[in-house]
Amino acid sequence: MTIFDSIFQTSTSSVNPLLLFLALAVSLVLGFALAFVYKFRTLYTREFIITLTLLPSLMTLVIFLVNGSLGTSIAVAGTFSLIRFRSATSGSRELLAIFLSMIIGLAAGTGYLLLAIISTTLILSIWFLLEKGQSKVQTQTRRHLTVSASKVPQLENQIQAALEKYCSTYELISVKSGKKGAELKLSYEIELLSPTDDFKLSNYLIDNLQEMDFKLTTQAKKRKNL
Repeated sequence: MTIFDSIFQTSTSSVNPLLLFLALAVSLVLGFALAFVYKFRTLYTREFIITLTLLPSLMTLVIFLVNGSLGTSIAVAGTFSLIRFRSATSGSRELLAIFLSMIIGLAAGTGYLLLAIISTTLILSIWFLLEKGQSKVQTQTRRHLTVSASKVPQLENQIQAALEKYCSTYELISVKSGKKGAELKLSYEIELLSPTDDFKLSNYLIDNLQEMDFKLTTQAKKRKNL
């Protein structure tokens, strides 16, 4: 048997139950491997890990029950996905894991066990190496800065002086007044310079911006390029 041969390619309409159990066992083992890699340096729930483990086997069984008809199986899987994705939008890593689990089920359900094993092992190895190679230090430089202060002269100039010193780019995205115009709340999207960290910028703001409160977070919106 080569990598592109299916174990279900027989001359009769019946399929050996042992081959079905073999396909289910392979998909279950690959599901365990996928769940193990997903858990590495990831915040996860127990329910989602169980889903990743069992979903390839369920997909394998779906493919087998529709007699290997790829179109019918995709339609059935699409119906299941409506139940899963009708909730809040999932993260990219979660989507990747779900799609990979479905691919494992498709490959195992159509009988391409060797192809499923080799391709899944390769993808999971690359995924694991990429996760392991990431530095534990925060590499994201985009920040969301909110400054709340009394309405004083040259307020914006003082803030811009600090941002020009420690940021490569910055953008004022909103201005909100409070206390009947006596207080201003300025929101900025900023990009820190590479040698700069949050503490340097925070200390500078504390020392140079008197009677002002600020909030610096990493919840800046990511830029979207179409």
